[in-house]
Amino acid sequence: MAEQQRYEFKKVPEEYLYDFFSEGPNGKVKKVARYRLIDEQNSIYNLGFGDWDEKNDDINDRVKTNNLDREKVLMTIADTIVDFTANHPKAAIFIQGSTLSRTRLYQMGIAAFWPNIVEIFNVIGYTQDQWAPFKKGINYEAFLVQRK
Repeated sequence: MAEQQRYEFKKVPEEYLYDFFSEGPNGKVKKVARYRLIDEQNSIYNLGFGDWDEKNDDINDRVKTNNLDREKVLMTIADTIVDFTANHPKAAIFIQGSTLSRTRLYQMGIAAFWPNIVEIFNVIGYTQDQWAPFKKGINYEAFLVQRK
């Protein structure tokens, strides 16, 4: 498999925040991934991701950048998960798109790189009101990713 392109990111460890710039036909757009603790007892962090909204000083996870670099952006987000879990090995990362189509996009990314992912992570998917080990061909509503 060919090496996938990705962006270099900066991180602010004390805020569990990573940022990088998407570059394409719509210019240079700041992207941010933020990990927020949502379940302290089980060490579950929500992965929030999107374009940085300077006006509201927050992530906008609804905007479509259309910079023709979707795979590169997704690979960069995957790199932040690898980095975050290397520094927080007991953490489980909750991933759910802001829309059903974005969740499907994340699922396609997991399926496409499954051989690489399964070497490092356990992945479970949520569907029909239950969590189960990830399997290709099942439509999930959310995912939990944790280092082995």
